[in-house]
Amino acid sequence: MAHLAGIRFEKDNQGVKRYIRIDLKKYGKEIEPFLQKLNIESDDQFEHDWEQSLTPEQFKSQMHIRIKKWFDKETTLTITGI
Repeated sequence: MAHLAGIRFEKDNQGVKRYIRIDLKKYGKEIEPFLQKLNIESDDQFEHDWEQSLTPEQFKSQMHIRIKKWFDKETTLTITGI
């Protein structure tokens, strides 16, 4: 097989060719339809999801609410003897 710049075959720990490393800057447009077929998200999707994520303060607030609900439930079960 001919050597192609920007594409490298990699072997597993047993020496068998198993992976391909592809330079997406060089071949991104050509491989994009294949990645979409596999339902692999692009960096744009990651950035969109990241923007929709919780801030540390929001996360902390939501975790306090969840822990309080769990604690209240456990306390109720202990008091009622269940």
